Amino acid sequence: MFKSALRLIFSILVAGILVWGIRFFGCSIVEIPEDGERPVFMAGDRVALNKWSYGIRLSPMKWLDKARLGDARVGLGEWVAFNDPSMHDDSIFIDERNIFIGYCYAVPGDTLWVDRCGNIFRYMPPSGRPFKKVRLPQKGEFVGITPDNVYWYNSMINLHEGLCSEVVSDSLYVSGQLVTSFRFMHDYYWMSSANCENQLDSRTFGFVPDIYIIGRLTRVLYSFDDAAPWYNPFRWDRMMMKVGCEKPDIRR
Repeated sequence: MFKSALRLIFSILVAGILVWGIRFFGCSIVEIPEDGERPVFMAGDRVALNKWSYGIRLSPMKWLDKARLGDARVGLGEWVAFNDPSMHDDSIFIDERNIFIGYCYAVPGDTLWVDRCGNIFRYMPPSGRPFKKVRLPQKGEFVGITPDNVYWYNSMINLHEGLCSEVVSDSLYVSGQLVTSFRFMHDYYWMSSANCENQLDSRTFGFVPDIYIIGRLTRVLYSFDDAAPWYNPFRWDRMMMKVGCEKPDIRR
């Protein structure tokens, strides 16, 4: 009897550890708190997050630094979860920061065109208006510094590259030295929102480096409607709904 109880307790513990391990390292659920990503997501959606999609990021990062098992790039149009890359507080580790979602509008190596109003294009629009040309850096490559990109890159270097830089008369100084090109240590993505009115996207916090990527959103598991009657809160038509890819060739 005692041995049977011990086996039962041991089985429960092992099962609990396995469930925790799968949830912590393999997959988890992201709750959509508001309608900022309509029509793709709605407030009350619970979405499956596959942490293996781009190589699993080991956590907690304060002990494991920036280690990742596997390394795959985010694909164009894929919906991903990532930590807030706009914070300047180094005392808060990356995996402790707020989680945002967005779809990948541009990948490392792409060029973005930015007009005076801050509108972003993946291709040079047929227009006589002036545009700034900004390239998304790829890991390990040298990127030339120009008046178009100097302020973007200055922010990225200070936030994510572990160095201090400043702009003086449209020239970039890194650690006090004038540079005409810079070698980036990370791949950078541009994440956008399904709703152009949602300001919690890349227009607010800039490029998203690879170390901030958590995983891919794959399926709406179930959805609650808080405004519905208490006896029928489920949105049955959204259960197990697959999350597709966006078409990122439109203006955001």
